[in-house]
Amino acid sequence: MTDNIDPIATSYVRLSLALDQHIPGYIDAYFGPTAWRTAAVAAGPQPVLELAREAAELSAAIPEAQGMDPQRRDWLLRQVAAMRTSLRLLAGERLTLVEEVAGLYDITPTWTDESVFEEAHRTLAALLPGSGSLAERLAAKKHATEISVDQARRLLPDICAELRRRTRAHFPLPADESFDVEFVSGQPWGAYNWYLGNCRSRIDVNTDLPLQIVGLSGLLAHEGYAGHHTELSIKEDRLLHGLGWSEHCLALINSPSCTIAEALAVRALEVLMSDSELIAWHANEIFPQAGLGHLDAAREHAIVLARRRLAGVAVTAAFLLRDRAASQAEVIAYLERFGLRTEPEAHKLVSFLTAPLSSSYIFTYHAGGELLDALFAARGEPVRWFRRLLTEPVTPSQVRAWIQER
Repeated sequence: MTDNIDPIATSYVRLSLALDQHIPGYIDAYFGPTAWRTAAVAAGPQPVLELAREAAELSAAIPEAQGMDPQRRDWLLRQVAAMRTSLRLLAGERLTLVEEVAGLYDITPTWTDESVFEEAHRTLAALLPGSGSLAERLAAKKHATEISVDQARRLLPDICAELRRRTRAHFPLPADESFDVEFVSGQPWGAYNWYLGNCRSRIDVNTDLPLQIVGLSGLLAHEGYAGHHTELSIKEDRLLHGLGWSEHCLALINSPSCTIAEALAVRALEVLMSDSELIAWHANEIFPQAGLGHLDAAREHAIVLARRRLAGVAVTAAFLLRDRAASQAEVIAYLERFGLRTEPEAHKLVSFLTAPLSSSYIFTYHAGGELLDALFAARGEPVRWFRRLLTEPVTPSQVRAWIQER
């Protein structure tokens, strides 16, 4: 790390470390000074009202900082605003789900009309002819594309190499970056990138639910190239070490930066490959290597795109749990009906929606993806804008401003 540590960045990092003592896991990745973290752990949880006062003072100090890059200032202000929302929640203040999501992630969550799901059902029904309900036919299709952990391990090197090659062709990936993949179980999420610093990550893939060949490249794009691992490696290299912006020695889990991170992750694969390129790659290389060369790659891709339109079902499930006080059984039934999820898949999602750190986090995926879709539609040049999000401190509000510019 650079020795040029300014007082605002120092206050931001120390406040983050103090919040992590109240909310274990609040800091998703830390690669700053060891002494700072050791001191925070030794001090233990500090009074919430005192931390709220420090956050208010930091929020007031940021606009007064002389010579601060405007984009950096905006990013810090919105990150600290999210901290203040977390402190309000810690103090026992009751917020609606919309208030919480807006305060933490700089987005305004909305319900998705069920007609969107029903239209996706009609598309899937045409892609999945046969007997049985649509949910049963989709479950059968998923089963037909399942692969074992051993098969996934054998495919990882080729998939990662191709995704890395394409990422490096478009984006400033540090030369010495790398990640390892581990297979785990008993987690509420499907996969997770643990960023370790020094451009290194460990990606954990949860095997509680079966792995599917059609989702493996997307999973590795999301967590690795050009998603989470790529973003954090580039920002550590450029913002922390290159510019000396010490606030980037950590990543917070409940903040606007998460919306940008998930936006990048959920659209990483399609920025690296066109639909036709992905279909050809799956058909000619990946599916045959898994012993599934008989699959129609174009049809499998069409099914993936149709299922993407069901992403809003998970958001609605969060609303049902929090704002409508629906039971977990009712939400599971909703996920099975509109999301076409199997019962184990629905249970897994509910466990994610009820985990302390992720009860509102689900909104970052859907809103993040829609934010990038709107940006690409309004401004074109997806690679250019994706590069800006990978290399600069960007907030959802800034992306919305880009969309409105003409």
